[in-house]
Amino acid sequence: MTVKTLSHITRRGLMGAGAALAGAAAMGVPAEAAPMPQKWDHDADIVCIGYGGAGATAAITAHDAGAKVVILEKMPHGGGNTSVSAGGFLCPSDADEAYTYLSGLYEYSHTDWHEDLVRVFTKEAVKNADWISSLKEGSKAAVYGTAGYPKMPGAKSIRKFAVQGKGRGMSGSSDNLWEVFSYAVEEKRKIPVMYETPAKQLVVDDKGMIVGVIAEQKGKTISVRARRAVILTCGGYEFNQEMIKNHMKGYPIHAMGTPANTGDGVIMAQSVGAALWHMNGAGVTFGIKVKEFESALYMAIGQPGFVYVDKFGERFVNEKTIEAHAALLTVDWFDTSRLQYPRIPCYAIFDEQTRLKGPISTSAGRGYAGKRYKWSADNSAEIEKGWILKADTVAELAGKIKIKPAALEKTLDRWNRDIKTGADTLFHRAVNRPTDDETANPEHVRAVWSAPIEKAPFYAMEIYPAMFNTQGGPRRDVRAQILDVYGKAIPRLYSAGELGSMWGMVFQGASNIAECMVFGQIAGRNAAAEKPWA
Repeated sequence: MTVKTLSHITRRGLMGAGAALAGAAAMGVPAEAAPMPQKWDHDADIVCIGYGGAGATAAITAHDAGAKVVILEKMPHGGGNTSVSAGGFLCPSDADEAYTYLSGLYEYSHTDWHEDLVRVFTKEAVKNADWISSLKEGSKAAVYGTAGYPKMPGAKSIRKFAVQGKGRGMSGSSDNLWEVFSYAVEEKRKIPVMYETPAKQLVVDDKGMIVGVIAEQKGKTISVRARRAVILTCGGYEFNQEMIKNHMKGYPIHAMGTPANTGDGVIMAQSVGAALWHMNGAGVTFGIKVKEFESALYMAIGQPGFVYVDKFGERFVNEKTIEAHAALLTVDWFDTSRLQYPRIPCYAIFDEQTRLKGPISTSAGRGYAGKRYKWSADNSAEIEKGWILKADTVAELAGKIKIKPAALEKTLDRWNRDIKTGADTLFHRAVNRPTDDETANPEHVRAVWSAPIEKAPFYAMEIYPAMFNTQGGPRRDVRAQILDVYGKAIPRLYSAGELGSMWGMVFQGASNIAECMVFGQIAGRNAAAEKPWA
């Protein structure tokens, strides 16, 4: 076989690849496929690039279909974003109703989508709870949440499941989930995982087939032959600021997941002419960014006594209606008169009564940094570190966050007056327990929904949009094959997970891990069915 670099691609292929490769070339990365090695260092039927939920699912399925599988993992450990998430996955009660709900989210947000992909997803996703439970004897999954957009038709079918186990809470659920995945891969099937081995380039033969991977291991370049197929399951581009600036609106935007997600799969797919989609899609919450961690810390404030204010001390939203994965849409407004994003950062304002009720974030243990840091019970350690600013008066607090004291005082005076009279006159935030269709996160509803902010000392935290994950990357079809810019499948190249996800701008929580399961199985099955080329 001969090497296929860009100079060997047909004119039609080159024209299609040109636009796709422009982004990769601009970032100074190799914009062509790797030369065919004279000798392969490793050999397998299926090479999975990335060992998170998608990589584990694809590897398990391909192995069970009779293929010899190897996984390449960039980090010294597995898990990816799956292991630092809430551990939730979608398992609808009815496929047709779920299709109505999910297709509606695409239509309302005017996001590019494919009907057949959504049909396949909903048909297979109803089996997710049973499938994950089958991977380890004694495993069980239970419902913990419902639709993030409860007013949408079909919302009643949306169920979010989590694996039960030793781990408690949302952080513990991801531990339980990854324990099942890693057991199924490493212990039960003994699928080899090559850690600290980032993939660098795809190898393409003279017929345009993907036949292997060039990777790096302990400072050396190695080659891994894929006799049947390569499956890209290496996550998104949350930690690639250049890609973020090119594809997303708002600045700065931080990330909560694994720092390994630097867009490697996007670049490799582009290098062989893949079409991209959903590059402006991401699951984004609120977080704080501190110098101690590369990843942001998740801020989901469950207590009633807080508000968000912008850089001018004004509230700008009903804080309790922000869907947990759509926070960026709340703050990415660019003020053309002031030439800035006045809501990035914004500030969470609360008082001593709220501070004493427990960790300010109900989900501080989620995310890559959250797994490595235990938040103090009364927030005192974070005040000492300077992560939470403290002041004896509202005016003093305003000075610390560079807001005019009169503006912040006016905002809090109105808030306190409104709550005491029983109605938020600015954004109609409920005072007492709202109904399920009045909140984006019904599983977090409490009896008291809003409370005054009046007991000194007063506190502020600098809040940024923080990504759970990105959705964009190479477009895939219903067989999980990666498509080129003309909609044609690139031979022997598959994908699953958040890399080239089917989800767009508006995202239903727990859908990413569900997609890992659904399209991980589809990719593994179809990749294993390929006839070996060597």
